[in-house]
Amino acid sequence: MHRLSRVALLAALAAGAVPAVLTSASAGPVASADVQVLISARPEGPGGSIPPLFANGSTATVARRSFLAGVGVLNAGPDSATVKVRLELPAGLGWGADGPDPSESCTESPTPLCQVTLSNAGDANGWEWDVVAGTTGSYVVKAEVVESSTPDPNLSDNAVSVTIVMTEAGGGGSGGGSGGGGGGSAAAAASAVKLSPAKPKAGSTVVASVRVTKGGSPLRPTRVACSASIGSAKVKGASKAASGLASCLFKTPKSAKGRTLRGSVSFSADGTTFTKPFAAKLH
Repeated sequence: MHRLSRVALLAALAAGAVPAVLTSASAGPVASADVQVLISARPEGPGGSIPPLFANGSTATVARRSFLAGVGVLNAGPDSATVKVRLELPAGLGWGADGPDPSESCTESPTPLCQVTLSNAGDANGWEWDVVAGTTGSYVVKAEVVESSTPDPNLSDNAVSVTIVMTEAGGGGSGGGSGGGGGGSAAAAASAVKLSPAKPKAGSTVVASVRVTKGGSPLRPTRVACSASIGSAKVKGASKAASGLASCLFKTPKSAKGRTLRGSVSFSADGTTFTKPFAAKLH
C-alpha cells in the first residue's frame, strides 16, 4: 500500500470545505461530519510524494500502463466519524502487485470496501495501490462513501467519478498486426507476503497472503505449500488458492508471545515456482 499524503488531502479539504452543524428543534446541535471523497491517480516511481487528487467529473492522464490509483477521504467536520468507502475499478483495470488487503482495513476485491475513523474537522486519510491497465484507453474509476457513523449534512461530495486516460508513453507502432503479443509475453508476478493481522498476537490465526498476477490480471496459483516455525518448533499451516491469491493460515500458540514467526508461502503460477518468505513478531 502507498499511503496518500495527508498534506495533499488537507489542502484539498481547505480548498472547498464548509463545516456544517445539524440542529434539532428539541435537542439543539446534533453531531455531524461533512465527509468528502476524492480519487488519486499518478505514475509510479519517485518524485510524487504529494499525489494529485481529482474531484467528481475530472479527467486524469497517466502515461504508463502500470500506475497508482486510490481514494482519499476528508472530514470537514465538525465531529468525528467512522467511514466506509468503496473504490470501483472498471473492466480493463486490475490490481498490480500491491492491492487492497485486510491489513489496511480493506476487503480484497475489484471493488474494495475500506474503513477509516476520522477525527474532527481537518482530519484526512487515504490509500493508493498498484493498478495495471490491459490496454491504452479511457477508464472511469468511481468511489463513494457507503456508510458514516455520524450524519453527513452534505451528500453532494460523497461520490466521485474520474476518467483516467492511459496513453502509455513511447508506445509506437501502427497498431494493426497480431495485437496479442504484448499481453501474451507477460510473466507471472508475485507480491511480497502480507500478513493479516499486520501485528499478530500469540494465540491468534495468522494469514500470510501473496498476490499473484499476470499482465495485471489475477492469476490462480497451484501447489500452494506452507512452512513456518517459531524457534525450532514447526507451526502447521493450511494452504488456500484463489484467483490472484496464494494464502497460508497458521495457528500460533499463546506461549509464543514476544517470539518471531518465520516462514514462507510457496506456489507455482504459469510454469514458474515462487517462494515468498515472511517474519513477524507475535505480540
